[in-house]
Amino acid sequence: MTQVTEAVAQPRTDTAWSNRDFRRLWLGSAVSSFGSEVAELALPLLALVTLSASAAEVGLLRVAQFLPFLLATLPLGVLVDRHHRWRLRFMVGADLGRFALIALIPLGVWCGVARVEWLYVVVFAAGILTVLYQIADFAFLPSLVRTDQLVDANGKIAATQSANEIGGRGMAGLIVQAATAPVAVAVNAVAFLISALSLRRIRIEQAARADDAEIQPVPAGGRWRETVAGLRVALGNRYVRALLGEATTFNLFNEMFILGLMLYAVRGLGMGAATIGLVFTAGGVGSFIGAWFGSRVAGRFGYGRVLLVTLILGNTAPVGVLLLGHAGAAALALLCAVFVVMGIGIGIANVHAVSLRQTAVPERLRGRVNAAYRLISWGAMPVGAAVGGVVASHAGAWAAMAAGAIGIATATLWVGFSAVPRLVRIADARTAP
Repeated sequence: MTQVTEAVAQPRTDTAWSNRDFRRLWLGSAVSSFGSEVAELALPLLALVTLSASAAEVGLLRVAQFLPFLLATLPLGVLVDRHHRWRLRFMVGADLGRFALIALIPLGVWCGVARVEWLYVVVFAAGILTVLYQIADFAFLPSLVRTDQLVDANGKIAATQSANEIGGRGMAGLIVQAATAPVAVAVNAVAFLISALSLRRIRIEQAARADDAEIQPVPAGGRWRETVAGLRVALGNRYVRALLGEATTFNLFNEMFILGLMLYAVRGLGMGAATIGLVFTAGGVGSFIGAWFGSRVAGRFGYGRVLLVTLILGNTAPVGVLLLGHAGAAALALLCAVFVVMGIGIGIANVHAVSLRQTAVPERLRGRVNAAYRLISWGAMPVGAAVGGVVASHAGAWAAMAAGAIGIATATLWVGFSAVPRLVRIADARTAP
C-alpha cells in the first residue's frame, strides 16, 4: 500500500513541462510564433491594400522573405555548430534584431516614406535573422530536454504554433480590418521583443550531454568541409532524405498555392481581411488538433506509418480548392473545410518529422544538417513565390492556386517510396547510415 501511494505521489518526468527552462523556451517560442502568424497575413495585405502592390510585387515580397534560406543557411549552420554553447545567445540576438527591423515597417508607413521596395529590404534582413534563430533553436532543443521528452516537447511547441495560427491570423484579419495593416505588423515586432526577454531567463545555454565530448575543434580551412558534411548527411540518411524531398516539394508548391489563394480571395471572391483570416484560422484549428494528439498515435500504429498516412491526408486536402468554381455562396465553408483537414494532417506529420530528424542526426552535426535541410527545403520558397507571381500575372490567380494545390499532393510520394513507413519506433532511426 505504501509503495502504491509513493508511486502516485511521484511527479511526472516524462513530460517536457517538468523542465523549467523548457517552459521558458516554450513561452518565447509561443509569443514569437504568434507575432509571426499575425505578420504572415498582415504583410501581404499591407502590400496589396496599403501600398497597392501588383501580383508580381507580392510575389517578390515573398521571394525577399525566404531568399535568406538560400543565401545564409549553410554559413549560419556552420556558425551554430562551431559555437554550440552560444546557441541560446544567437536566438536572443535574432529576436532583438527582428524586433528592430520589423518595427521599421509601420514607422515607414506612418511617416509616409514606405514603398514596396522598402519592404523588400527590411523583410530580407529580418529573414536572415529568422534563419539564424531557427537553426539555433532546432539544435538547442534536444540538449534542453531528455530524449524521451523530445517528441512531447516538439508536440507542445507545434501545438502552440498551431494554436497561434488560430489566434494569430484571425487576429491579424481583425486588426487589419479595424486598425490597418501597419498596426498588425507592429504587433509582430513587439512579439519578438517579448520572446527575447523570455529566452534570456533560461539559465543554461547548453545542457551537459555525452555528445559534447564528440565535438572536435574545427580544422584549419574546414568551413567548406563542414558545410559539405551537413549536405552529405542530409542527402545520405535514408530518413532525412525522404523528409527533405517531401518538404522541398511541399514548400515550392505551397508558395504558389498561398499566393494564388490570397489574390483570388481578395480580387476574385471579394473577401475582406477578416474573412481571409477566418480561413487561415480554420487551418490553425486543424493544426492544433493534429499537433496536440500527434504524439499519442505513433505508439499505437507505428511511427513511420502514422507519418505517411497523415502526410497523405494533409497534402491531398488542398486539391479541394478546385471545387471553388462550383461552390458559389459556400466558397468560404469549402475553404475552411480544406484548411481544417490540411491542418490536421500536417500538424501530426510535422511533430513526427521534426522529432525523426533530430533523432536520426548526431548532436554534433545537427546545426549543419538542419542548415542543409533548410537550404534546400526553405530555399524552394522564393522559387515557388517567384514562379507563382509569374503564373498569377500571366495566367491568373486561379491557375497559380490550382497548380500549387496539385503540386502539394505529389510531395507525399517522397515518403511513400522510402524507408520511413517501415519505421516502427523513433529510436530505430539512430541506426540509420
